[in-house]
Amino acid sequence: MNFLVLLFAHLLADYPLQGDFLANMKGKNHIVLATHAGIWTGTVLIAAYFLGYNITYIDVAWMFVVHVVADYMKAKPVGFYKKLDSLKSGLLIDQAIHILQIIVFLFYKNM
Repeated sequence: MNFLVLLFAHLLADYPLQGDFLANMKGKNHIVLATHAGIWTGTVLIAAYFLGYNITYIDVAWMFVVHVVADYMKAKPVGFYKKLDSLKSGLLIDQAIHILQIIVFLFYKNM
């Protein structure tokens, strides 16, 4: 159940809360990318807090940094993203990375 709540928070922050401006500009402007990653990190971790998880600065930093790196690599494209279609396989890998972040977070917090 907790995974589904955090998945919903992820989808909410990565799509409707992002908007067209952030989606179009995050590959061109680091402040816009950081803003999007901050909105995503805040949304997911606020949901986790309301589920009863203790949120630490390490959680915030890890979720934020991984999100920035994943979105930067997809938006530029950098590394293996150069060989991918950004709207198909690139998007799937990006989403897989963010979902894996949630799974790792839940695993770490439930140890």
